Amino acid sequence: MIQQLFSGGGKSNLLGVDLTPESISIVEIKQQGANLKLANYASTPMPAGSMEEGKIIDPMAVGSALRQLLGDSRIKQASVAGAIPGREAIVRLLRLPPDLQEDELRDTVLNQEAELYIPFPRDEADIDYQPLGIQVTPEGTEEMEVLLVAIPRDIVDNYVEVLSSAGLQAESIELSSFATIRAIKDQLVQFGPQEAIALVSIGYESTEISIIVSGIPQFTRTIGIGTAQMHQVLGEALNVPSSSADSLLKSLKLPLVDTEFGDRQAGNPGSAAVARVLVDLADELQRSIDFYANQDGSSSVVQILLSGSGASLGDIDVFMSQQLSQTVVLANPFSSINIPASLNIADAEKPSLGVAVGLGLREN
Repeated sequence: MIQQLFSGGGKSNLLGVDLTPESISIVEIKQQGANLKLANYASTPMPAGSMEEGKIIDPMAVGSALRQLLGDSRIKQASVAGAIPGREAIVRLLRLPPDLQEDELRDTVLNQEAELYIPFPRDEADIDYQPLGIQVTPEGTEEMEVLLVAIPRDIVDNYVEVLSSAGLQAESIELSSFATIRAIKDQLVQFGPQEAIALVSIGYESTEISIIVSGIPQFTRTIGIGTAQMHQVLGEALNVPSSSADSLLKSLKLPLVDTEFGDRQAGNPGSAAVARVLVDLADELQRSIDFYANQDGSSSVVQILLSGSGASLGDIDVFMSQQLSQTVVLANPFSSINIPASLNIADAEKPSLGVAVGLGLREN
């Protein structure tokens, strides 16, 4: 089942375990006086063929790799938080009568509203919800906002099986976007209730978009464009094997628009090919923002935050800003976390660790 999807409130942080088609990452965060400290960080490649389209195909192989990583890192923490990609979930912001009592709210959400939005059998889904408070509509009426999340149970079970096979206890399974929001809360609190932020997490197989107001996702969408497509076009353009494309992608210089003359800089065939993928991604992102903006009562999107492995591309924030004519910045999940010299993390890598850090910030 979805365990402690929204709640927390204990004294000790959980161990964050992030599973992606590219890697297995673990983050351990501890309290150090009044501050937070990164106590452990480690990562290892995901076993080949073990994860596809956000689904774990071989839980035992992933669990074995995770167990080895824990042993190599000498991590003793056994209570963990894990995350599932948003593409596997149904997320809806419900607006209900403001005077529902707790039992009425539960019945309304789980037995009435859930049936309207879940495209798979109700008894095969793990469902959770969180009341967000009372809001006043432009017409002056009050509504209770409730965030509903549903995930197919077999997907949750696979994640729990991986953690169990590594000797870990899953205390929390949540959505990757929720974890990232928790990790970048310091970047979000500077914006008001009438300002929306588009969180864009560029992963390996896809990109997840969450439009957030006051820390709450108002709109979510998954786009089938990720670094895998960039690897492919880069390899084809430079005639190199895909195994070499990842390191080449990280060292790539994207062709930017010359601010003096207004022309895009000439790039090599590889950077030009990757730029075309990013242009397609920017177009889809703009469509998502436009769709959200056309909804009644929507807030204006004032900034775009980039996270995920694709955010490590050099100058991607500048490239996307020029393409979208919008303020684009990189997510920084470590803004309030002390990183010891022994765990030095390159600035370019930090935006990709939002999920792992957000999970590590969960309290038991």
